[in-house]
Amino acid sequence: MGFLEVVTPSEMEAGRLLSLTTMVVLLFVGHIPPLRPYAARIRVAAVAIYLAGVLGFIVYFALFR
Repeated sequence: MGFLEVVTPSEMEAGRLLSLTTMVVLLFVGHIPPLRPYAARIRVAAVAIYLAGVLGFIVYFALFR
């Protein structure tokens, strides 16, 4: 059985929401004047959270499905 055959539509929507949120943060954090000095740090944190979410998603399916 393939990986995507057991993923529900709501789980796919959660993954899409995580990806969209990360993309918005990465693209627009530098356009907010008070956040400009911290933009690089915020981007690194957003990517770290994104990767942790993806890794959690994969581990969840590997162990509990």
